[in-house]
Amino acid sequence: MYKVTNPDIKYTIAAQVGEDAQGMMVVGQYIVVKELGRGSFGTVYLVKHAVTGELFALKEYHKASLRRRLQSSQMKCARGGGPTRPARGGLFAARQRLQQQQSEEAADPFSLIKTELAISKKLQHPHLVKLHEVLNDSEQDVLYLVIDLCENGPVRILDAEHATSEPLPAETAHKYFTQALLALEYLHEHDIVHRDIKPDNLLLTKDNVLKITDFGESTLNNSGEKTYGSSGTPAFMAPELCQGLSEISGEAADIWSLGVCLYSFIYGALPFQGASVIDVLDSVSAGELRFPGPYDEQLNDLLVRMLERNPDSRITIDEIREHAWVTQNGTFELPSKHANCENAVAAITQEDLDSIIQPIFDIMPVILAVAKLRRFRQRIREKRERLQREAQQRNEQDSGGLVDQSQPQAE
Repeated sequence: MYKVTNPDIKYTIAAQVGEDAQGMMVVGQYIVVKELGRGSFGTVYLVKHAVTGELFALKEYHKASLRRRLQSSQMKCARGGGPTRPARGGLFAARQRLQQQQSEEAADPFSLIKTELAISKKLQHPHLVKLHEVLNDSEQDVLYLVIDLCENGPVRILDAEHATSEPLPAETAHKYFTQALLALEYLHEHDIVHRDIKPDNLLLTKDNVLKITDFGESTLNNSGEKTYGSSGTPAFMAPELCQGLSEISGEAADIWSLGVCLYSFIYGALPFQGASVIDVLDSVSAGELRFPGPYDEQLNDLLVRMLERNPDSRITIDEIREHAWVTQNGTFELPSKHANCENAVAAITQEDLDSIIQPIFDIMPVILAVAKLRRFRQRIREKRERLQREAQQRNEQDSGGLVDQSQPQAE
């Protein structure tokens, strides 16, 4: 039985970003210790809370990248005739949604990640990374997310050129797989589809406990609803996504992705590869599934069923729970589904998405505070530039006539 607390996320509207006396970068109350890695939307840092000394990971989001992702998603949905397409045409609807999004962002600095925030606020599971605080730096057009620190990093790092890694021992692979399975079951039970399950998003704590992270691509679905649009990393995408189907089962697609992860744990390679993205997608859609060895009949049976190309025939999480490889022929028992999912979260409603920042009842004080901070920073910059100009003028006056300014000076 899991008992997990999940305090409210803290929102900092106008985060101050600068340097401390030692020259260390500071974001709000967090001192940046070092860079942990880089992603498509920004950098991940190791940070220390200036007051408590507690360590966290700080995830940076450049808003420009988030805007491009949102616009691309809306255009894809419009062209595919998504569920909200009006009679006047999908592209017209997309333009309307873009205008609406711009208005939302003007009123709410966190609107670009409101789905991720709404989901993160309600997650309560030991195998899911928890979000603690989100900070807005309006001057640099950046959002920062303060999340659990997973000191041991991704469960596997695939070689960029050959998409290979060292295989994990079978016991270790079983441990990480079952922990990821429990987290995925919890998400699906609460109508959350992750949509980007891959080793990069399966992180390990210092005690080697696996936690799923990154809900930037996640969606909220009512039970049985189909998911619209494609997302994820090509090598881990289900074939129905590669084939561009407009409506798919998000839960079945997550199971496929987890199956690809398990294959990589065991064999140190990806089941479907290619020299280009198109080749990878073709391999996922029609390539042969091979098992390089050592051969394990029960394991390979599970992989075949998870990597079943027909999503309607693909194995479900309930069936995976009972599979002989997962139960180790009855010698290993997972927590019951009830115990795993009993930290029930209230259904994530449209109100949750529209009202991410609960403490803020009037946005005008926030806008005024941000404007005041910008003016303050501008005055500091202007003062610094004025002092530099004055110092330069004094230097020129002190050396007037003694140095031929047309000749290069020795440093």
